[in-house]
Formats: sequence, C-alpha cells, structure tokens
Amino acid sequence: MSAALTTPTASAGARAGLSWRSSLAVFLLMLLAAVAAWQLTPRALPGAAGAGPLPQLELAVPPVIGEWRLVPSLREQVDLAVDRDGERLISQPYDQTLLRTYQNVRGEQILLAVAYTRQQSQEVKVHRPEVCYTAVGFEVLSLDPARLGVAAAGTQPVDGMRMVARSMHHTEAVSYWIRMGGIYSQNAFDTRLHLLAEGLQGRLRDGALVRASRIVADPREAAAAYPQIEHFLSEFTAALTPEVRALLLL
Repeated sequence: MSAALTTPTASAGARAGLSWRSSLAVFLLMLLAAVAAWQLTPRALPGAAGAGPLPQLELAVPPVIGEWRLVPSLREQVDLAVDRDGERLISQPYDQTLLRTYQNVRGEQILLAVAYTRQQSQEVKVHRPEVCYTAVGFEVLSLDPARLGVAAAGTQPVDGMRMVARSMHHTEAVSYWIRMGGIYSQNAFDTRLHLLAEGLQGRLRDGALVRASRIVADPREAAAAYPQIEHFLSEFTAALTPEVRALLLL
C-alpha cells in the first residue's frame, strides 16, 4: 500500500527533472543558435575605402593618360552589370562606375570601364565581363587567365583575364581584372569560394573591376592588341592617387 502511494510522487519528480533538463537543453540550443547567427552575420570590414566617403572616380581618373586623351564615345560600351536579357540592371551592384573612351594621335581608341563596390555577397557581387558581353549578344571566342602587363609602384602583380569577344558589328580584345577583397579573381568558382569563406567569418569584402578593350578587325589581331591595352592600363594606374589606386589594386 505504501509503495502504491509513493510511486506517483516519484514519477512526478522524475517528470519534473526531465522537464527541467529538457528546458535547459532547449535554452542552450537556442543560445548556441543565436551565437552562431551572430557569428555568421556578415559585417562590413573597413576595407580599402574605410567607412568615409569614397573618392569620386569621375574626378580621380584624368582626361589625359599618357598619349591617350578622353574623347566623346561614338560607340556604346557593354555595361558593367546587365541581366540575362542584356538590359542594364535597375539595381546596380556598384557604388561607383566609370565608362570612358580614350584616343591617341593615330586615331586608335581604348574603351575603359571601372567599377567599385564597398560590399559583396553571394547575391550581390562584381559581374564578370564575359557574362555581360554574352548577355548583350557577343560571342566569347577566347577567355584566358593571364598575368597582365600592368605595374604600379607598391602593388602586387595583377592576375586578370584576356578575352576576345565578337558581335554582329565588331570584335573586341579585352583585358580585365577583378579584385575581390584580398585576391584577384580569375573565375566564378574562385569568387564564390572566397565570398563563402569570408561570409563564414562574418565579413563582407569590397571589390573592383577594371576593364579595357580595343576594337580589332580580326580576332587574330587580339594578341598584338593586348600589350597596347595593358600599357594603357599601367599608365592609367600610375595616374591615380594612392587612395584611388588602393580601391582597384592589391
């Protein structure tokens, strides 16, 4: 009889202990989830531009670069961010962009495109030129990683890309580089991997794209055009202030 009377009390105590332990476990899981969420929430790093106002590319890039002078553009450049239909994105991923045409005394022209963004993520990042060119109707004939012939005092060698792209109207030889935080990205996989690694550390990185191109009569002329394009890019980077150069180069 006595055992029958104590069993419910013991059972209730066991249930109370189990309930307390379950509540504690749930609380600890919620606490761990909150800590993990905070840790994985991307936070912008100071980056090259810091938290202050950005230098204005329109003012920072001079109208004369070596033998090249700024001229009105008679040909529309491929935009720096387009959708799959080739239309310019309404919501641009960049804080600043610059599209210009430069010409030398021989009438040769170089098309320059520059973009900078303070923060990048898997969803919002620098658009690769080969994607934008394809979207507006170009056929990419070649796309090769290259150590570009671009040099600036105090900067690392520039690992970029050389591309030949052809449309119904003309063919372009293109040299470009993309800086993603502390690396030069030469393919989309590198970009995603780097942004994932940075995101897991709770960091958002800035990024930049510098693209220069020349129209060539035949795709086979691209090899001879690259040295001229990259010499222009060397003069371009040399003409920038250290503050602006730090936005575009490592």
